[in-house]
Amino acid sequence: MRTKFEFDFVTTATPDQVIELMTDFSPNRPHRWPASSVKAYEVYRLGETEADIREGQDFPKLWATWHYDWSTAGTVTLTVVASDAMAAGSFMTLTATPTAEGGRSVHGVWEQTSKNLTGLMGVTTMRFIGPRFLSSYYKKV
Repeated sequence: MRTKFEFDFVTTATPDQVIELMTDFSPNRPHRWPASSVKAYEVYRLGETEADIREGQDFPKLWATWHYDWSTAGTVTLTVVASDAMAAGSFMTLTATPTAEGGRSVHGVWEQTSKNLTGLMGVTTMRFIGPRFLSSYYKKV
């Protein structure tokens, strides 16, 4: 099953700060992201504008190897390379832009395809709560 949705939120962080947060692959990364597992985190390759990272969570127990690309200013795209629950090619993109009011708007696109029952439960849940959940989650980080 494939699920796609878009979400938006406003932040005081600059577009560069949003991208820096998303692309901080230091050992501290799992501590900055509340759902991340320290045990599942591994950096495979880190370049100037792209990285290959293994990340996961402890509950529900999931992992994925992601290819991060931030070669377009203000945008970062995470694409699944391998996962225990999601199909390769599933992705999420975040784009941060300044607003006229002085804040920053972040627009997200989340498109994931399940490859088994665990993934199916995840994408089905995200179909209903995803936009609200991710908007709230990213504002807290």
